[in-house]
Amino acid sequence: MLHSRRAATAVVLTAVFCSLLPMTASGARFPNAVEKTFAVTGDAATSVATLLGMSTSESSAVSLPLDKGVAWAVYLLKQDTKTPIYNGDGPPRSNLVTFSASPLPRLTLAPYWLDLATALPNSRPGYYSFSSPFISEDFKASDSWTQMLKRLKSEAGWDSTGFLLFKRCFTSADKTEICVAVYGSKDYTNNVERNGYMETITIHSE
Repeated sequence: MLHSRRAATAVVLTAVFCSLLPMTASGARFPNAVEKTFAVTGDAATSVATLLGMSTSESSAVSLPLDKGVAWAVYLLKQDTKTPIYNGDGPPRSNLVTFSASPLPRLTLAPYWLDLATALPNSRPGYYSFSSPFISEDFKASDSWTQMLKRLKSEAGWDSTGFLLFKRCFTSADKTEICVAVYGSKDYTNNVERNGYMETITIHSE
């Protein structure tokens, strides 16, 4: 069943990040993980912070857990366990998002990203992304990913019929673009198929 859950994750991440698999005969390759800090400022910072439920009147921070596929890519980068892992199930990872209101609104996201320039066949130089774990459609969780999803579902442009359900981009004062997107996803915990969602945050920095 672990294999089934990973296969379901692969279906979503293949569409989002080009492929979950290493190099294959078809040339598909999952992007490499990198450690980077990105920041957006101005209205873009305030808009994304608001979607994440962060206070925008003072300094605030939230932790965003990463999808298992992204966490595995991070493990391949860091190789930081006492005993090597080979089964594709690496340690949990999270990104920290911090907001400061002055002197200029600023949102900082770090440290783990997928470098989409290393994805094949659809390489995207200058684009970096990370994704959420599976989010159940019952919305019972209270984490920041789920709270953002609730807000996005009420936004204009939500398409409940598509695989890509929603996408919105914001441009920072320095021209860095940050996009939030929601995709349909499935989970098979305890041999029960559940419909749900996966969210991504993508940065385009030239």
